Amino acid sequence: MGPTGKTRIVQIHPTRKCNLSCKHCYSSSSPQESESLEPAVLKDALDDLADEGYDWVSFSGGEPLVYEPLAELLSHAKGIQMQTSLVSNGMLLTGARLDAIENDINALVMSLDGKPDSHNTMRNSSRAFETMERNLSQLRRRGISFGFLFTLTQNNLDELPWVVEFCLKSGASGLMIHPLENTGNATTQLSGKAPDTIESTHAWLLVEHLKKKLGGRLNIQLDLIHTSAFEQSPDQFFLGDYATPLQGRLAELLSVLVIEPDGEVVPLQYGFPREYSLGNLRDCRISDMVSGWQNRLGPELNKLSTGLYSSLENAGNGCFINWYERLGLYARQTRTVSLPIRRTAWNMSTAGVA
Repeated sequence: MGPTGKTRIVQIHPTRKCNLSCKHCYSSSSPQESESLEPAVLKDALDDLADEGYDWVSFSGGEPLVYEPLAELLSHAKGIQMQTSLVSNGMLLTGARLDAIENDINALVMSLDGKPDSHNTMRNSSRAFETMERNLSQLRRRGISFGFLFTLTQNNLDELPWVVEFCLKSGASGLMIHPLENTGNATTQLSGKAPDTIESTHAWLLVEHLKKKLGGRLNIQLDLIHTSAFEQSPDQFFLGDYATPLQGRLAELLSVLVIEPDGEVVPLQYGFPREYSLGNLRDCRISDMVSGWQNRLGPELNKLSTGLYSSLENAGNGCFINWYERLGLYARQTRTVSLPIRRTAWNMSTAGVA
């Protein structure tokens, strides 16, 4: 479940500490936050995740470069044959930090939210763009593959062509475009600024135009799907009969898994409703969570997906949507699942006690 192609990815947010306090931050990270996960817990999680079929790990945050054990975790991930990437604001890419991680990183993604003034405004920092741009030379010199992440709002689509040109001039390999979500800091600082249906359609049309114009010189990914995709590629969104336990390794059933800074393991995206959490790493290991996912939570999430699809189908008029965000919103609206089932309950069920 999850349109990630053949990649089975786990997103790890090891800390909420960050050198910035951005207006659109989904996790409300800032210099004042300190919540972090212990590296030993994350190493155990990586081992279990590799066994479950995950082959790519992305570290985000907070700012992952302020997390001191980052290099240790990257090395561990590479040692178990996982591909690695970082999502960073790019301001802390010093020579010393790059020395510690460059041999264990496959890709680095930096935030880029428009022209310099727009980027700085979104970041609440007058130095954000200048510092990030200055650090790009080190990445090019070291041969580290990098790309950019652009947050699409209701008002910044006109800056996307400039962003594309900046990517090309900088030597970036790709550009990801993700719609602003009404969560974290955005609920208060950017309320009402998420792109609506019309703006999302315009974004898709512009991206298609840019792709044709560039002829493959830049890989552009827009995190929106048209509702017709449910019929064209149902295996990316549904898991079959949700009335029966799911079979297979976790990565085959859930291609995107997220570990949050408090240790909670949730499907699909940061902040997904905790009713669908697999568990908490401070309570049990990933290997202990799998049976609970297969027996109840996975089928419930599949039921949720089919319910959302039915509601969209009944509404008619196909449109472009952020599927994961819409699914999380639908989960909050329906609340069909009881509180998260923790390890004790799962073990009792597996043993036939409950």
